[in-house]
Parts: sequence; C-alpha cells; structure tokens
Amino acid sequence: MILELAVIYTTRLDACRDFYRGIGLALVHERHGNGPEHYAATLADGGVLELYPATSRPETGYLRLGLTAPPNGAGFLPPGRHTLTDPDGRTVVLTVAEARPGRAAPEPRAGGYPRASNGGPVPPEGRTGVTYTEIAEHYGMSARYLSENPRWGRHPGWPAAIGKRGRTIEFDPEAIARFFGEHHTREATALEPSRRYTVVEIAEASGLQPDSIRSDISRGRWPTPDEMDGDRKLWRGETITTHLAGRRIYRNKPK
Repeated sequence: MILELAVIYTTRLDACRDFYRGIGLALVHERHGNGPEHYAATLADGGVLELYPATSRPETGYLRLGLTAPPNGAGFLPPGRHTLTDPDGRTVVLTVAEARPGRAAPEPRAGGYPRASNGGPVPPEGRTGVTYTEIAEHYGMSARYLSENPRWGRHPGWPAAIGKRGRTIEFDPEAIARFFGEHHTREATALEPSRRYTVVEIAEASGLQPDSIRSDISRGRWPTPDEMDGDRKLWRGETITTHLAGRRIYRNKPK
C-alpha cells in the first residue's frame, strides 16, 4: 500500500507554508477551479502533501509526521534525526540523510531541471521515459495536479504511455514537450535587458505565481540574483529572459 495524499487544514496557512518549505518541501501554489488557494508538494515516492486553509473544514488537530530529506536537502539542519513542531503544534520528525562516503552531495542544476533538445524534461540516466513527477518538476506544478487535470494529463491530446518504471508509468519526453508547446505555450512579456526586476515583477511579466518562483529559488532551480537591494533579490531582464527560454516553453507576444 502506498500513501498517495496527505492534507493538512490550517488557520495559519502562510506560516505553515514557510515552515514546511524551510525543511525542504517544494510547495507549489495551486487552485483547482473555484476551490481555495492552497499549497502542494510532491514527495520522492510520488505521494503529495497539501496545505489547505481551514475554512469549511475544521483545522487538522494533533498529527505526527515522519519525513526523510536527502543530504543538504533540509536547509540548515545537519544529518540526523530532528523532532520539530510546526506553527500549529503538530510534531514533525525529520531525518536528514548522511552523504554517502566518497560521494559528494549533488549540486543544484544550473538553470533548473535538465531539459531535452526541444525544451522537455530529460529522463534519469538509463531511462528513456519521464514520469508524472519528473514532468511536474520540470514545468513547476504538483504531480497529482498534472495527472488529474483535464488541461494536462487528462487532456485528449496527452501523449500515450511508453512503458512503466515499477508502478509508475513513463512518457516520451519529446512528445510531452510537443504537447506543452501546442497546448500551453506561455506568452511572456518582453523584459528590458538591463533593468532589475523583483520576484513580484517577474511573476507579473511571466504569468508565474510568485510562490512558484520562490520555490524554484529555494530548490536551486532559479538563477542567482544579479544584485541585492537590502533583503530584496533583483535579476536583470536578460537573465530572466534566458532562464525562461530554457526552463519552460515561452514565446514572445506577436508584434
């Protein structure tokens, strides 16, 4: 049996978001139809942890979560077992794995998740296909949302599976990139090459959510800031334009 989904309902959504991001969860901002805005993170085994505002549903009470993070995958926490408390008082037992002897911890990939020649995600070494989780990481959404949404995995034009990796189905990465190019090409607002942009300004220009950009920053999937203005991170327009051209599928608005 596999745990596919765990949902925490909270009255402190922003505080819980910051806590769980701080221990390494890549929470992505989501909203399904007219439902509430919430956050979702896809775990290594394909399960999803979601944070929802406690509105029509009561707040989740006492809960004990056990999570494992890879080496250097939990922010400032060293290897070992750590018992933490989230903003609502729930216990989170976080185990940070030791780096294997003689093997350095993986460095963040420059410019984001690797991509195929046509902008799609690249399969892991030794594989020819990519899973929902790998596709979702590349395009900045949760695997559950990707697989169940009629605009994505349930779309009539979604590519057929080419095989399986254990219980997980795989897709041709080139076909996935073509699907995104045909159905979900984003029109990016032109950025002034030398101007400095904040996260909020980049979000407004690109159509991304600010929280998605911050998540990419925390995971090493976003360029290093070109400049700092106090605590504010700033990027040159040309830096962002180059990054978006490789990270996702964008095209400029027609002139």
